[in-house]
Amino acid sequence: MTPAPLPPADYYAALPKNITGAGLILYDEDGRVLLVQPAYRVDTWEIPGGGLEDGEDPWHAASREVKEELGPTPLS
Repeated sequence: MTPAPLPPADYYAALPKNITGAGLILYDEDGRVLLVQPAYRVDTWEIPGGGLEDGEDPWHAASREVKEELGPTPLS
């Protein structure tokens, strides 16, 4: 069961104050862009991505986040 989403002010207050993130813009041959709807913000669509883990470079972070959110491993 997915927990109830936090109100935006509480969600943002709970985040670390300095976050480095990475994401991927994925599109098909027709130019359609892939967006995901996060479980914690059902009124929002965004590109797949997220925060870097300690010592992780942006490409690996973006690839990991896509795999976590979508399942497949992105092609290089």
